Amino acid sequence: MKGISITEYEGGGFNHIAGTIAEADMLGIFGTQGLFAASFWPPSGTYDYSLAGFRAFRGFDGANANFGDTSVQATSSDISKVAVYASTDSTTPGRVVFVAINRSTSTEVTAINGISLSGTASIYQITAASASGQTPVHPVSVGTQTASGTSLKIMLPALSVTTIDVH
Repeated sequence: MKGISITEYEGGGFNHIAGTIAEADMLGIFGTQGLFAASFWPPSGTYDYSLAGFRAFRGFDGANANFGDTSVQATSSDISKVAVYASTDSTTPGRVVFVAINRSTSTEVTAINGISLSGTASIYQITAASASGQTPVHPVSVGTQTASGTSLKIMLPALSVTTIDVH
């Protein structure tokens, strides 16, 4: 037996940043809970913002970068506003990828805790402003920062999904 699967799901918000936030949060939850499979089943029409939730985990750099192959425990300093999903990559020792989701309507400065980090954090974000006019909606690079120690402090725009690739 492989485990629990979901035959059809959709989170709404197909043409709004809320759809990106919902999809990224569901994918993170699916991974941390060990879901075997889930089938995204959108209604007819456009759903660019929902698909952007997938892009926070796969191809967030505009190429082939992806979430690692092993989920690991990480937390934000305020889980009621910011959810964090983390992974390591067995093919690249020391690489850690986070997806941080700011569900709040305010900018949040959060500390991501729980994993030893060393290197450069490349940061990609999806916000309502960055998504406006994009087809398809995808993360955009917003820079880099040094990552070291067991906590990473980062500013997350209101209603955003941020992928942080530490290598």
